[in-house]
Amino acid sequence: MAEASGAVWKARIGIALGILAVGYVMVAGRSTERKYPDRIPVRFWHRWQGDWEKQVWKIVDAYNASQTRYEVIPLSTPGTGSDAKFILGVIGGDPPDVMSIWNGAIPTMAANGFLTPLETMMTPEEKRHYFEDAYPAIRDSGMYKGRVYGITIGADLYALYVNVAAMKEVGADPDRFPETMEELEALSQQLTKVDSSGNYTRLGYVPGNLEYLAHTFGGGFFLGPDGKPQLHTPANRRALEEIVRQRKKLGFERVTRFYAGLNSAAGAAAWPFMTGELAITFDGQWRVEELRKFRPDLEYRILPVPPPREGGAPRGGNISGNFMIIPSSAKHKEGAWEFVKFWSGLDNPERSATFYNYGGWLPLSPRVANSPIYQAWLRENPQFQAFLDILSSENVRSKPTIANLQFLIDQVSRAEDRAIRGLLTPAQALDELERTFREESLKRKELGYVE
Repeated sequence: MAEASGAVWKARIGIALGILAVGYVMVAGRSTERKYPDRIPVRFWHRWQGDWEKQVWKIVDAYNASQTRYEVIPLSTPGTGSDAKFILGVIGGDPPDVMSIWNGAIPTMAANGFLTPLETMMTPEEKRHYFEDAYPAIRDSGMYKGRVYGITIGADLYALYVNVAAMKEVGADPDRFPETMEELEALSQQLTKVDSSGNYTRLGYVPGNLEYLAHTFGGGFFLGPDGKPQLHTPANRRALEEIVRQRKKLGFERVTRFYAGLNSAAGAAAWPFMTGELAITFDGQWRVEELRKFRPDLEYRILPVPPPREGGAPRGGNISGNFMIIPSSAKHKEGAWEFVKFWSGLDNPERSATFYNYGGWLPLSPRVANSPIYQAWLRENPQFQAFLDILSSENVRSKPTIANLQFLIDQVSRAEDRAIRGLLTPAQALDELERTFREESLKRKELGYVE
């Protein structure tokens, strides 16, 4: 566990108290009543709501029915305040026993000593399965400084969703998809529709998400051999230049008006790909399950973003998603660990395959993906195989495991936005990114934070 100076700990507590002082309200969520009051309680915090929360309840019920020692008690803590609530719980000595979080928060929490190194709870056999069998990008995404702090219960990847009817409408073969980004741009132009006023009524692929797309150009924002983040590289600049070029060609204001008019806030069933406004869109694997539920009649394909004709990396990308953590001050770590193994499939991949299928989540390892239950689900949802193909690519990487990862991700998004708006050139935006990140790292070092 990382050691922090007394001054740093005081600063952390001060920040926490400051949050409370300005009126931060912790989201209480809704927990289930206890069914097994004689068992050891294991408090589990998660962020799912609606139909997703129902899937979590099913998994929790399955675990509680599988043994007689522990009772997992779920609590939904949605919203951006959940991380702050977790930190306050750790500092105050009353955290959950286990929590699901986005993996981007793991390095920061681990560096601050908030998390339990999970390899310390593994048996030799569990260590072997984890370090040898897990998908490398997923395994690395839960680690910080060589230690395991998070284990996935559903990793996320992105790919292109392609409307088959729209492809056929313009005379394109959906089973002969563009193999280069240049060909994809030409197809997108065919798929785009405008009304009599020149406003877009349907768009093809609009490139974006620099943090992810940079990998398709052979780049990415990750640690180099010297341990420092690689930010303004030729590959990253090419990716940003391509995003800016295509957005400028489409018209920044016209695209902004189009997206502003979409009803995407109305829930999963109103996803613009389902309703036809987007002929090709870039999105995550969880949409497969939503399509199955809300638009089973929609014929579509899922394909990786094709690389540029020169200097690209096929099936490139990075991992995000839901990872289980156990607080360093958790009261019932053993029970929490048993629940993590149960859901993730570390000890029984065949059993956990059912849980991954509930939400259309990507599994921890090929042992889960190759199990009969998971393979049966794939036969019913064949488009999902594209994500497993991407996951097995050597060009899929974990995000950089640095303590100020969230700051870096925010700054990459800011650089992309400023370049798209024409406020800076792509080169200037990446220069600013490097400078801002370097300055932030120096400030953190002066304050005594461990990187």
